[in-house]
Amino acid sequence: MINKILVPVDGSEIALRAMKFAIEVAQKFNSEVIVLNVDIPYDLSRIKPPLRDKDGNEIASGQLTPLEEAEREAKRIGYDRISFKTYIDIDPAEKIVEAAEKADVDLIVMGNRGMGVLAGFFLGSVSTKVSQSAHCPVTIVK
Repeated sequence: MINKILVPVDGSEIALRAMKFAIEVAQKFNSEVIVLNVDIPYDLSRIKPPLRDKDGNEIASGQLTPLEEAEREAKRIGYDRISFKTYIDIDPAEKIVEAAEKADVDLIVMGNRGMGVLAGFFLGSVSTKVSQSAHCPVTIVK
């Protein structure tokens, strides 16, 4: 039985796809879904310039946060056994594994790639680290 599912999100399309998959599984088992974002401090690559109209006037302050995007998608799907959490940490994989253990989840569902190729080369894949360290099964969505 799958009672709790943890879904790490980072704002990427693949992370949202993983969340949708996790919700599909959760609906079959009436599971609780925990959507988690690990925000890396001083990560300047995630800062987006404000959106401007054709005259150069600012119309929006940039993009939604990963959790705001996930909440909007979950609301569209209509699943209500879902919660959203954010942590600040320099090692997302370590924090995901720690959060999974603390919440005693039965399954982690995550995307296979969220970061760029160059960052992935130097830092290693978060999904690989999580799958090697987690206490529970990890489903990696492509």
